[in-house]
Formats: sequence, structure tokens, C-alpha cells
Amino acid sequence: MLEVKNLSKTYEANGRRTEAIDSLSLMVQDKQFVALVGPSGCGKTTFLKIAAGLLEPTSGEVLLDNKKIIGPGQDRGMIFQNFTLFPWLTVRENIGFGATLGKVAQEEKNKIVEHYLHNTGLKEFADFYPKDLSGGMQQRAAIGRTLANNPKVLLMDEPFGSLDAQTRSQMQEFLTKLWESDHKTIVFVTHDVNEAIFLADKVYVLSKRPMKIKKIYDVPFSRPRAHEIKHAPEFFEFVSKIAKDLED
Repeated sequence: MLEVKNLSKTYEANGRRTEAIDSLSLMVQDKQFVALVGPSGCGKTTFLKIAAGLLEPTSGEVLLDNKKIIGPGQDRGMIFQNFTLFPWLTVRENIGFGATLGKVAQEEKNKIVEHYLHNTGLKEFADFYPKDLSGGMQQRAAIGRTLANNPKVLLMDEPFGSLDAQTRSQMQEFLTKLWESDHKTIVFVTHDVNEAIFLADKVYVLSKRPMKIKKIYDVPFSRPRAHEIKHAPEFFEFVSKIAKDLED
């Protein structure tokens, strides 16, 4: 379980203070898919970096399984908007990078790599280099590489934001199917209401900076989900409700 307790973050530069997060508290259960949706610049990325152990909070704390997060760890994996593959490694080598670093036995490493090549649909492209892949394929490989390290929690910072609309839609369906297969705990940051509702079990609606929680919604749509659901009247209705909350 990921628990956030009274988290605040203030930046200071050139004698000015900027409050990014104000007394944020939330709880993410194991195997839950949670989306944080809020306007650009509201502090979502700052929160993820604190949860990843890349930034220190000004006050408050983030705990994973009752242990305070004080730095990066293998129990958390982070996916950024920009593709973060090693360009000199093939897809197979990228996915197996963590296992190589952790000195996992070759037979076990091969099983892990084959599993994620299959689950990401990249088996045919295993020996390609990142420069030879489309943006969507690169991001699938990055997700596979992170999951191959077996993190407890996957932190995702607008991972499909730089993709075109069609590829983004395909990636959303890919991720929901992957979650339905692996059931990793996921905290997904986005400013796209449609994306948040389609992917998540629970949606946190965030305020402008300094970031606070305005409302929390349980997503009422059953799984498995396919894109046809986005054309349903009840989906439009739910999107409109959350969009209105963001504007107020």
C-alpha cells in the first residue's frame, strides 16, 4: 500500500517561494490503478518525483508498505513522458537491463525478457534498436523494461502525452490489458479526463497549484475495458462531471 500523509512541497529560488503541493493525503491500495487528473503545472510531476524518491518533500511523508520513502528503490518504477530507452541496446537488452544489473541467473533473465516481449507485443522487434521503433513501440519497451524489474508500484507521468491521438488510444488499450494481466499497483498522472476514466479504478481530481485534492471518484465501469466504452452516453456523462470539477 502507498500512503501519502500531509505532503507539502515548496520551491525557493531567487528569494521567491513557490508552493507546489499543500497538505496532500491519499492512499493507494495494492493492485489498484489510480489516476491523478489536474491542470498542467499543478504539481503532479512533483508528487510523482517525491513518491519515486527523486525529490525530498518540504513536510509530510510518503510510505510504501509502512516504510518511509527516502530515496529511489527497486520497489518503485517510473515511466516518463519522454522515452527513456538506452539507444545503444536492443529492445531485448533494454528489457533485460535490470536483470543483468541485478545479476539474475541467465535462465531466469531469459524467462523475464520473453514474458515482457510477449506482453508488450514486441517479440518481432526484440533485436531492433530504439531508433528503429515508432514512439508507441518505444514507450511499450520502456514499460516492459520497468515491469521486468518487478516493482511494487508503477509511477507513470503522462507517458502517452507526446504520442499522436491514434497511437495514444492504442497505448491506453495496451496498458489496461497489461494491468488486467499483471495487476501492478499503478499511479498514473494525466490532464486528460478521458484517459483517466478509461484506465483507472479511482480518479483523484486535483486543484491548480498548490496541488490539493478537490474530489475523488470511483470509476463505475467494469473490466475488461475496450475503447467502445468511450462512445457510451454514461461515459460522456462521467467525463463531463469530472471536467466541470476541474474548471470550478
